[in-house]
Amino acid sequence: MKKTILLLFLLTFSALFSQSVREMFSEAIIDWAKGDISSAQQKIEEIFYKPIPAENLAEFWYLRAKLMIETGRVREAYEDLKNLLVIVPDQPEVLSLVHNLEFILQGKESDSFNMKTLKTLQGFKDGIEYFLTPTDVAVFGESIYIVDPVNNRLIESDGFNFNVKTLSFQPEQVFTNRDGNVFLISRDGRVFKNEKEIGKFLNPIGAGVLNSGEFTLADVDKIVLISENGLKREIPIDGKPLIVDAEVYCRQVVVLDTWSNSLIVINVDTESQKNIPLPVPTRSFEIFYDGSYLLLDQSGNLFHFDGKKLQTVGQIPQYVNIEYEYPYLFGMNWDKNSIEISLLKSSEPIFVHIDSFELTVDKMFLYVRVENAFGRDIDLVQLFSDLFEARGRVPFEVSHELREYTVYISDEEFLSKKVYQINDRKGYCVVVPPDIAFSDEQLAVLKLKNVNLYTSPEANTSLKDFCYRSGGGIGEPHFLKHNLWVFSFSYVKPITEEIIPISVSFKTPDMNYSDTVYVTKRVIELGLK
Repeated sequence: MKKTILLLFLLTFSALFSQSVREMFSEAIIDWAKGDISSAQQKIEEIFYKPIPAENLAEFWYLRAKLMIETGRVREAYEDLKNLLVIVPDQPEVLSLVHNLEFILQGKESDSFNMKTLKTLQGFKDGIEYFLTPTDVAVFGESIYIVDPVNNRLIESDGFNFNVKTLSFQPEQVFTNRDGNVFLISRDGRVFKNEKEIGKFLNPIGAGVLNSGEFTLADVDKIVLISENGLKREIPIDGKPLIVDAEVYCRQVVVLDTWSNSLIVINVDTESQKNIPLPVPTRSFEIFYDGSYLLLDQSGNLFHFDGKKLQTVGQIPQYVNIEYEYPYLFGMNWDKNSIEISLLKSSEPIFVHIDSFELTVDKMFLYVRVENAFGRDIDLVQLFSDLFEARGRVPFEVSHELREYTVYISDEEFLSKKVYQINDRKGYCVVVPPDIAFSDEQLAVLKLKNVNLYTSPEANTSLKDFCYRSGGGIGEPHFLKHNLWVFSFSYVKPITEEIIPISVSFKTPDMNYSDTVYVTKRVIELGLK
């Protein structure tokens, strides 16, 4: 009888103790969501001095690792997460975070490419012709812009529905910038911004929008930069090129000269130029996220070229034109009157971050960033994402917003001290001195905290590269808004002290990139307050 009473006492004590640990965990989650990192860190560390229920160990460990990264203990968090994979080898958010950290800390290079067509936009749908001769595509947020010159049309689609606008000219090329402005180039050489004419040229081939806000094009033998106030600057191109394609990357304009079968790279600040001979006869090219190239040859073979090594990616002879907006390859197929969307990437990670969440009585709202390995926004997230509650997929809605960065100038103490005082993850562009010290560990902190670094042109090459990898760049920040994806769903209200994981996942051919937050009965109580 005494043994039975003692056993009941121990079980009751253990249950109460576990409950108090879960309550501390719930409070740490709310502190994290509010941006009170020091309080959340203190609570989670206290928990690890107490007995943790075995069934909740993975959740406690994952949250602790994220808090460790935000407070600068990056290497320690990485080792803990690798140990956690021994316990939960297939948990998506743990795999994602380990993959992200390995990319940052070990500098793993792209080795192979995956390309898979996941969605097709049909020009004829439900008996209606939306587009017939698509020649170009651009994306922004949740919108796909398609030009149909034969029909004088600009089509906007969310991947399911179409909004058709008839224009007074034949649009042949389309571009967007990070503020959502739409640039069009007509068949007769006119350039429009939001359908207002801003210039006319002999044979303009659009390159894109620089991070300074200038719309850039190649016109016969020169580069033309059009500022937001309409001012134009020209940079002559050496030699007598026959330009058939153009792209922008950082502060460079790259054009394809079909006479020499080479790329001409023009620095818009110094106006210096260099030629990169191509290993295959190329009819068009795109730029990968890291500045390397995707080359399409005359036979429709697609290659990746980093300046030295050539890799075969796939064959796409059915496309009359392609556009690439990482990680999406858009193929314009005239035979089938369609645009095919493929996911094309290598082994580099995609960063999915749940920055915070809010609760109402009926719904939960998750505020999510999805970025490439250099901190640039990924669009069309609504087409390739999922939401999971307790590891099971649930119905959800997703909307796109633009969130404005806060910009300020800091000193040499930013990376060593001040970055850890930023807690809210709402987005910061920080200008730092050209001689600031930095490390790969600090890059992991910047990405989790949603901080982009900028520095002056006088900085060394390593610091400039570091700033680009953070999502920033050189000079003063220009585009001051970034994508924010709001996932909402009707959540389950737990009646016990169970911990329910809520995960957002971005699906690619190689893996699902994911982040997770947790809901408990106590989290809901505190969140609703």
